Amino acid sequence: MKRTTKRIVTISSVLVAILMLLCAGVILYINSIFDRIEKIPEVSRVDPSNEFFETDSPEESPTTAPVVKPEDIDWGEIEPFLDDKLINILLVGQDRYVGTARQRSDTMLLCSINPKTKKVSMISFLRDLYVQIPGGYSDNRLNAAYAFGGFPLMADTFYANFGITIDGFFEVDLAGFRSIVDILDGVDVTLTAREAEVVGVGSEEKLYHLNGKEALSYAQIRKLDSDFGRTQRQRNVMEALYKKFQYADTDTLMKLFHEVLPYLSTNMTNGQIMRLAAKCIPAFGSIELHSYCVPANDSFYYASIREMSVLVPDLDKIRGQLENEYLPLN
Repeated sequence: MKRTTKRIVTISSVLVAILMLLCAGVILYINSIFDRIEKIPEVSRVDPSNEFFETDSPEESPTTAPVVKPEDIDWGEIEPFLDDKLINILLVGQDRYVGTARQRSDTMLLCSINPKTKKVSMISFLRDLYVQIPGGYSDNRLNAAYAFGGFPLMADTFYANFGITIDGFFEVDLAGFRSIVDILDGVDVTLTAREAEVVGVGSEEKLYHLNGKEALSYAQIRKLDSDFGRTQRQRNVMEALYKKFQYADTDTLMKLFHEVLPYLSTNMTNGQIMRLAAKCIPAFGSIELHSYCVPANDSFYYASIREMSVLVPDLDKIRGQLENEYLPLN
């Protein structure tokens, strides 16, 4: 009996050791995958005395926009959301060229995920929103926060103006975007006749199958309408990508991990990424996806402030829209 018990204990110990080794191997492998994402170190902030404003020429400014003094803006009270049940990831596209330093963020797309309800909201925040930038800076366009202080100042700015807690950031290189679309064998998006002509895929309104280059061209269209239209196109492509992700096989997903991750940059550690991924993966196959834009048509007005053409937000109304409709709080 004692010999049998001793043998069982020995076998159990071996099995535990093997399981521990397997777990360690899996963790090391996953860690090596996430090592392919560039980790952005803490950035030095631009001193507030050296802040700058991206002024517009008369040709770029709306002729009907009233001139408003900065001190005339009433920001109201800040009431942060109880958004601890959400995972808020901000995707940032930077208006930067090879060899240049950090510039203003060109695209800001918030992916707000509720793992419990399996709801996800994609919310575009327009770069010309006139907001408060904390840390001793003057009020400025939203996209100036990234130029002045990178991810940390952008997070502070979102919290100060919209009451949203940002859990992490990813900056996406345009080459990586094209690769994602091509590895997934293209995306299906409905284009207007004019959009199809600009992209160079046709001349009528219908559903088109776009490759990486064409999808990027579509998402970057600027001159047809406004930034509202451009950000809607970006969300259209993201929704189409998600549909392809849902049905991608394991080999395709592994190819994506290996080839696309180097085009991403983040402020998160591998451990933080793994913890967030562990919460999101169980809901991935049955996510309910919604798309919004901040500001909506009824929650801002055009103005010229400090010679900048900006969108002055009604923050009380926007916070109400975020809490009651846009964020997947329930």
